[in-house]
Amino acid sequence: MKKSILLGAAALAAVALAAPQSADAGEVKLGGYYQFRMVSTDNTPGDVAGDENLNFWAHRLQLNMDMKASDKSHAHLVTRIIDNQTVDGVDQILNGGAPGTSSGTLAPGVTTPTVSQATEWQVRQAWLETEAWGVGVKVGNMPISMNDGLLFDNDVTSYGTVLLSKNFGGVTLVGADVKVYEGSSPGGAPGSVGANVNHRDIDMWVLSALGKISNVDYQLTGAYLNAQDKLINPAAPAAPIFPAGVAAMNDVSDGWIALTLGGKVMNIDLTGTVIYEVGGDVTGGDGTSQFEESGVLLALRAKGKTGFGGWNAYAFYGSEDFDSATPGGNESKWSPTWDSSGAGSQDLMMRALSNFNGASSGLFGGSAGGNSWAATGGTYSSQENMWGVGAGLTINAGAWTIKPSLDYASVVQENETSRPAGSNFAATYESAWGGTLGFSTKIQEATTLDLSGTWVNPNARLAATSEETMHYIQASVKMDF
Repeated sequence: MKKSILLGAAALAAVALAAPQSADAGEVKLGGYYQFRMVSTDNTPGDVAGDENLNFWAHRLQLNMDMKASDKSHAHLVTRIIDNQTVDGVDQILNGGAPGTSSGTLAPGVTTPTVSQATEWQVRQAWLETEAWGVGVKVGNMPISMNDGLLFDNDVTSYGTVLLSKNFGGVTLVGADVKVYEGSSPGGAPGSVGANVNHRDIDMWVLSALGKISNVDYQLTGAYLNAQDKLINPAAPAAPIFPAGVAAMNDVSDGWIALTLGGKVMNIDLTGTVIYEVGGDVTGGDGTSQFEESGVLLALRAKGKTGFGGWNAYAFYGSEDFDSATPGGNESKWSPTWDSSGAGSQDLMMRALSNFNGASSGLFGGSAGGNSWAATGGTYSSQENMWGVGAGLTINAGAWTIKPSLDYASVVQENETSRPAGSNFAATYESAWGGTLGFSTKIQEATTLDLSGTWVNPNARLAATSEETMHYIQASVKMDF
């Protein structure tokens, strides 16, 4: 039930982000999916003992609830009852049994599951939408995707947001306050980040205009980050994002300007995006850190139809000093090699990428000096200090759909030294190429069998670093309801 801001007249009319509007008054609709997957994978770019050829079963149950009070007042809830949990055990209670999770979620080198099943029931999204005096209003933890998912994006997660929208003669204006972190919430020791203190909020203020000029859809967005008093990591509020001891932490702000254009040229659907990061303003900063310098992201996606199905292609470039406005989310906009999605998924290009790009893991994740997947916590954005290209096909062969794709990515600056205090974030792997071959067919109504294989070959920066081809082979059955 992922909703997003998309280019196009239908999305403009709906002000994007919208949930289903067709329910009768007082009606509650329940939907979702169940997926079971069998996996065989080697998900590390190097030779890591104990993490070779993992084999496991995993499953997921997601429930989506849409509640309607009137034609213009709706509430929405997305939950994961089971998420990437390993299928095993005899006479086992799924929520409350021994700790365990899908082996595919473990960091390289970690062979023992440590995530408690008590965390399996997850509320991913919960928000209300209504209309007040002709203005669309949305409040709560909601999905947001802006500028082709490159400025804001989510992967069945949410942003704590107050969002207003209004149409003015074919132009839709969207304004939002995204509460990145609430620093004045009760709790915590006196003086700590979690204590009831003011001026430690982090807000992202967003203003976006969507419209159509001639045959070209556009979205123009401005976003401003304001971190009062201290920039902190919401995932670990007690610790700052930048290394300990760095003084350039106070009164942090940054800005992004994004333009996305979409339309058809010779029956080819093109979507292009450019994002300019103004560069962070940090009290006491030296003006040389990656966060403080400006950067740019350029991206182009194309797709078309053929007599046997269709094709798609993409290219993007994120400069070495570009910082994403939000953490990495749904990278499937590039290809399954980047983001395979689903239970027990293995995002091989992302796993290789976050190892060979030691420059940054965005504003909302990271560590004091590491450059591995474990250090970045999986929150890395693929658009920072990185460029990539890829293409894929969709082939309709009877009842089967075949989807091959080929991808390449490379570091822009392999030895990033512009972090504060002269920190040297040297890339471990400087490039990687890979691809995915998938087969899917419906075995019953709304029930799909999917078979696929993904391979990624990383290229190490130093001869002493081990290289090993990564693979991910899966068979899954998914029922949507």
